[in-house]
Amino acid sequence: MKNILITAIAFLFIFTACSPSEQEQAQQDERQMQLQSQVVESSSEFNQQMSAVLDHYFDLKNALVESDAAKATTSAELLLMETDQVDASSLDPGSASIWDSYREIISGRTEELIPLTDVEQQRYQFEYISVAMIDMVEMFQPVGYEIYHQTCPMVRGGSADWLSREEQIENPYHGDRMMNCGEVLRRI
Repeated sequence: MKNILITAIAFLFIFTACSPSEQEQAQQDERQMQLQSQVVESSSEFNQQMSAVLDHYFDLKNALVESDAAKATTSAELLLMETDQVDASSLDPGSASIWDSYREIISGRTEELIPLTDVEQQRYQFEYISVAMIDMVEMFQPVGYEIYHQTCPMVRGGSADWLSREEQIENPYHGDRMMNCGEVLRRI
């Protein structure tokens, strides 16, 4: 449990202290490998709440696929509300602390996305939200359905990932410019 807590704290520090860089990408890749071997036990109450959070995340992703900034704002407001209402008291203290580190990133970046009216700026914040959501889903495995971890290699000079309910690629970082650019990395 101590290693999981240390990993979560390191994750929080990396995302709050650094801007996107090659070093950050290398750290994210290393963290991904560590997280794949670690799954935290969660409760059915927590999983139900996380299912609602994921619903709003998918709505936000779909709004960005459609390049609809107003719809993205509305979806982000609901994502923020649902994320902030998650009650982690049914988790053990270490798991609750890990959730809190993800919640801080998801809520913080969503708060930054909400006032933005430019879809490209919204997509930038969505990258951070997605990384935290991917890690959270891998660690807690809160839903009983298949989620697709997808990536696009052509986002701001690098790659960017997201989660989807559908296997078919619908790229939230490019919308109709390059709708099908990307690939499925894995099923979670």
